[in-house]
Amino acid sequence: MRALLLVIGLIIGVSGAQAQVYRGFQGNDTGGIIAWSCETEAHAHEIAAAHCARFDKFHRITGVHRQYGDYISFHCLWNPRLARYAIPAVGTRSSCRVHRHRPHVKALY
Repeated sequence: MRALLLVIGLIIGVSGAQAQVYRGFQGNDTGGIIAWSCETEAHAHEIAAAHCARFDKFHRITGVHRQYGDYISFHCLWNPRLARYAIPAVGTRSSCRVHRHRPHVKALY
């Protein structure tokens, strides 16, 4: 009996550790938020689709705030054409662009 309880405890502990794969992610069956970074924005559709697929739903990105500390929000919908105009989809970037500043050279004459 003790071994059975130990096995059940290990199964519950391991399955709980795998529940949240991405850091800074929260959601339920109606949608969720993903912590914004340039890298997560490039993969936001994959993250949202994987989450909504657990509930047999489709994802729709509804907001992207491109600042560290802000979030990418999404809804999980029964039908991808549901509320097309009431909940408009928002585009995301597919790659990160690094803005490099050119060095400023001042003439010495």
